Amino acid sequence: MSTFTKKIIFSLCLISFISLASNEVQTNKKSLVDKLNLILSKQKEDRPGVSVLLKKNNEVIFKVSKGLANKAKSLSIRSSTGFRLGSISKPFTALAILTLVESESLSLDDDVTKFIPELPLEWKGITIRHLLSHRVFISDDFFSNSNIGLANLSTNQDVIKFISANNSKVKALASDKAIYCNSCYVLLAQVIEKSSGISFSDYMRQKIFVPANMKNTYIIEQGVTMRPSDALNYAKTESFFGINQYTTGAMAQVSSIEDLNNFIVTLKEGKIINQESFRLMTKVHSDAGDDGTFGLGWMIGWGDVPFYSHGGSQDGYQTELFFHPKHDLEIAILTNGGDETYELQAQMMRAIITHYN
Repeated sequence: MSTFTKKIIFSLCLISFISLASNEVQTNKKSLVDKLNLILSKQKEDRPGVSVLLKKNNEVIFKVSKGLANKAKSLSIRSSTGFRLGSISKPFTALAILTLVESESLSLDDDVTKFIPELPLEWKGITIRHLLSHRVFISDDFFSNSNIGLANLSTNQDVIKFISANNSKVKALASDKAIYCNSCYVLLAQVIEKSSGISFSDYMRQKIFVPANMKNTYIIEQGVTMRPSDALNYAKTESFFGINQYTTGAMAQVSSIEDLNNFIVTLKEGKIINQESFRLMTKVHSDAGDDGTFGLGWMIGWGDVPFYSHGGSQDGYQTELFFHPKHDLEIAILTNGGDETYELQAQMMRAIITHYN
């Protein structure tokens, strides 16, 4: 099991202990802020750091950024500082697909080969819905740990060539047999390009980032480097695990806490996709057993009105985006210090959840 999956499962297990009463009385906000400030007092200003946003009932309860974005420049993290989101990129890719569904440019039940005809014959019958809900088995996945050497400088076309030429076995999975799939979301980025007629990054900017006023958000792709003010991996380097990778759709987005706050507002107001589409995204479509349950782009929790969330893990970057609509609670945490800052992230999640328990 990957480190990413272990951390996602930890977050889901932690969150599963939420049992907020529907008639809850507003608890003392100051006591929670004090707890979060105490946790962040462990964060040193000269170390890679953290950016945190907590919202309740559409009010910002806590927004703090601390630590270094760039050690060489002694550049501190601010609310406008961009971080690589890792797999939090996936819900944004899924949202883009749903905008194309709403415009009738594609259907969730279209075969992926309709848009990527160069895929082998075995991909016939695998639909966009399968890709979104992690219901695809690939015997030799480009993103497996054993293929890390292939990832350096790779693009989406490299992924397509790999799964087309490597005699990989592929099949659609039953809804209760899902397997977390990064390659699926790379293919979705290509579907977006073919369906829209423009690049994935341009489509994301036009249909999601600009409408949501996400001024510090962009896609890392071939020819694009991180902006000078953004948070480096461990505050030292743009590379992760010693490589530079330019695949998009699964892990390529850079965003700030400020932008995620704007995104939360716009999403809840139904200005990106309509409510029917959003309900479709945030209901359970597949089950990966111990690895959790999936919607379309989101990981889905439990209860009559379940939470939905996604985490990201990309070397030093550890991230979390969490919504609990029943209780109007949202959390976003972005870090760039690996296990050191991930521990603070976990402590803050625990403090928030137990506070509202």
